[in-house]
Amino acid sequence: MSTASSIPPPVSWAQRSDLIYVIIDVECKDIEHKVTDKTFTFKGVNALDASKKYEVTLNFYNSVDPEKVTSKNIGRCLEFTIPKKENGPYWPTLTTDKTKLHFLKANFAKWRDESDEEEGGDAKDNGMFSNFLNSPGGDWNNKFDDFNVDEDDDSDDNIPSLSQNDDEDEGGEGDKDKKPAA
Repeated sequence: MSTASSIPPPVSWAQRSDLIYVIIDVECKDIEHKVTDKTFTFKGVNALDASKKYEVTLNFYNSVDPEKVTSKNIGRCLEFTIPKKENGPYWPTLTTDKTKLHFLKANFAKWRDESDEEEGGDAKDNGMFSNFLNSPGGDWNNKFDDFNVDEDDDSDDNIPSLSQNDDEDEGGEGDKDKKPAA
């Protein structure tokens, strides 16, 4: 594959304290990839349109462990799990590039913040409801007791209608036969 006819595929990424996820967000065949301690190279051909060839090289912000890289072809995307060489601080960005790469974006479905890992929170929960459900009496049926409304109390009884076809005794603005009071 020559780089002149290749374009970068859509790429998303996420990180944890010990690893990086790199997801190639396109269905490909004839896949070639190589991971070194500082780079990730990918080449592939679009599975639905053989005229579209993809190629990208990412220069990692810090070192990774190329010996422990795993990958899986999910069908519509390829997911690479790349362990960081050292556990530790989160990278501020995936690459050393100073400019924003138009094909690269964060994958927040897989992302886990540093604060989530410190608290030992579940990646799927993201801590959003853990306090709510784990509080004393963490029972969904009792959490919204103050919202219970009597079914006999119909709060929209006194709301005037907006329809122009209302009965004349309601005196809506849509009544053409009535003259305004002077």
